[in-house]
Amino acid sequence: MPQHAKRLKVRRKDLRKPDEFETLTGQAVDWAQAHRPLVGGVVIAALVAAVIALGVGRWRSSRDEAAAAAFNLAQATFTDGKFADAARAFEDVLTTYPRAPFGRLAGLYRAHALARSGDASGGATAYGEYLVTSPDSDYLRQEALDGLGRAKEASGDSAGALEAYTQAGALTGPYRTDALLGAARVHDASGEADKAREIYASLLKDVSDPDTKALLTAKLPGKVAAPPPAERDAEDAH
Repeated sequence: MPQHAKRLKVRRKDLRKPDEFETLTGQAVDWAQAHRPLVGGVVIAALVAAVIALGVGRWRSSRDEAAAAAFNLAQATFTDGKFADAARAFEDVLTTYPRAPFGRLAGLYRAHALARSGDASGGATAYGEYLVTSPDSDYLRQEALDGLGRAKEASGDSAGALEAYTQAGALTGPYRTDALLGAARVHDASGEADKAREIYASLLKDVSDPDTKALLTAKLPGKVAAPPPAERDAEDAH
């Protein structure tokens, strides 16, 4: 008969022997009883750490909610066109909640508000300060670079504007076309028409907006500019 087919005999005294789990459990209990002060300290430390973590989590949640509320109030002022007041409000949010998500975003909107208020130099500085903080996404970085380009262009810093526009145009996002148009505009103003036309030609291959296409076509020699939207509608009506 094969060895594995033989019946195994289990004796009662074998059943009465403690299994490995019981043995280890017993050893753990014995050790804990022998080291009660140490075990008590570890338990207390774990409880304190849990309470601290819970408290920090609640504090951060409360802070983020307060920052969001303050940001929304500042944004309402911005929407109303009170840009100088909005800039101060966003600065308060940034100063009070520098580590909150909306606190960091307030730095970008402070720059927007300063630029829209006519303070191009102050806006450029604010955009630069925001970019140093490493924006949370490429989208926000591109938005800040495009704004920086506009602010520097408005303040007469062509080299700085071109650098900012070029960096923004190198990123994928909704501000790419605007940034590259800005770079082409700076090239044109600096007498570098060939470089401007290169940008216009590259953009014309990708853009789908009819108005932007018409603008780019008008900027390129040998291209027939598309009619303005009003004229196109009139032609379609006929």
